[in-house]
Amino acid sequence: MQRGAQGLLWVLALVSVAAHAAEPVSGIESTYVEHTRAVQLARAGQYTQSLNILLSLLARYPDDYPLQRDVILVTLWQGDCAGALQRFERVYNRDDHPPYLVVPISDCLLSNNRPNEAHRLTRLALAQHPDNESLRNAFVKADLALRVDQNLDEESPALDAALYNDNSDQGLGEWYIRAEVSTQVFEATRLYASYLNVRSSEEQYQDGDMHRGGMGIRYRFNEQWHLDEELSMDLYKSGQGGSTTLLVYEPRDAWRLSAAYASFSVNTPLRARAAGISADQWSGDASYEARDYRLSWVASINFYDFTDTNQRNAFYTAAGYAYEMRADREQRLFLEWFQSSNTLDNAVYFNPSQDYSLGVTNRTDFVHDSRYRRHVDHLFLNANLYQQAGYGTHPRFGVRYEQDYDFDTRHSLVAGAGVARNIYDGSYEIDWRFYMYYHQRF
Repeated sequence: MQRGAQGLLWVLALVSVAAHAAEPVSGIESTYVEHTRAVQLARAGQYTQSLNILLSLLARYPDDYPLQRDVILVTLWQGDCAGALQRFERVYNRDDHPPYLVVPISDCLLSNNRPNEAHRLTRLALAQHPDNESLRNAFVKADLALRVDQNLDEESPALDAALYNDNSDQGLGEWYIRAEVSTQVFEATRLYASYLNVRSSEEQYQDGDMHRGGMGIRYRFNEQWHLDEELSMDLYKSGQGGSTTLLVYEPRDAWRLSAAYASFSVNTPLRARAAGISADQWSGDASYEARDYRLSWVASINFYDFTDTNQRNAFYTAAGYAYEMRADREQRLFLEWFQSSNTLDNAVYFNPSQDYSLGVTNRTDFVHDSRYRRHVDHLFLNANLYQQAGYGTHPRFGVRYEQDYDFDTRHSLVAGAGVARNIYDGSYEIDWRFYMYYHQRF
């Protein structure tokens, strides 16, 4: 072991004894000698013997932080990054970790594709030890991981544009054009302006078209909490203003939870809008993606309160598993469940009292070696059983192909097309889907 690490371990032994001297837990004093000997063994490179002693002491005093800390450190020096992170879970929420623990744990988090957690850990530690050079370097490393590896940039102005269609109201076609420009106005704060144009492909439903303009603000409290607030209105119709609030919580890199409320839901069905019916919408979403990208899970719940007295509940969940992961191709299988209910009979829009679907989707990712920063094509094959109250159970099928480009760190494009055989009130419809999303930083 390098001399610097040996010296650090010796200092650690002295710090541990000093910390225990103030420990109010009865009987902890009896561990001082053994604790010191364990540190000395680790200093001599005898990690297994050191851990055996420390773990036996920790079994007697499981809440003692100096013991927990030193077990994690020796596990790190043993080269067991995964084991150290697992042990670190017990003390994850403490805010008094010493720099000599924070730095190697941050490196482990980064190597396990957990940059947000590394960023948070080093930021909190740096706030307590602002002059520690190793902490500053660790924080910069985590920050670069977010900016470069995750392509996160909150400082540059940006443009987002989308063009897509929708057929969810009993096969009736709509085209959506959406655009947004945003810029940073303060640290962790972005201001944006948005425009949404929705046009029906059926002349008789053009009263349901939308021309909405909006202004909003996004604020990042920290690595875990984000807030988005937008005010919008229809540019040609009075009385159709609204606000949308979105709160996002990301406790760990693998998890994302969000809750939202829209006082004017743009997801209101076409024929409802054409009849002058609007709705407000409550929603909640949760997602998980393992850091090795093998397992994933999503769930979404929505509640709509329509002005025609109808109340709609909708729930969707899907679990995915990557059964093939190669350099040039990945394949994932998703098991999906959907259900919804409505309280109003004979509404002017597609409004089943109850419906359910259970299906599977296979997604194949084709990873191309190209001149772009990233180029992946996706093939989706879907089959499910759909049951609508009063109309029995029927099979549905769909296929979709998508191209996903990151041309560089500032330009990206997603475009796709698909076709599905859906059923509404017992009658089959062929629904075509087209979409394109473009993102540019300036």
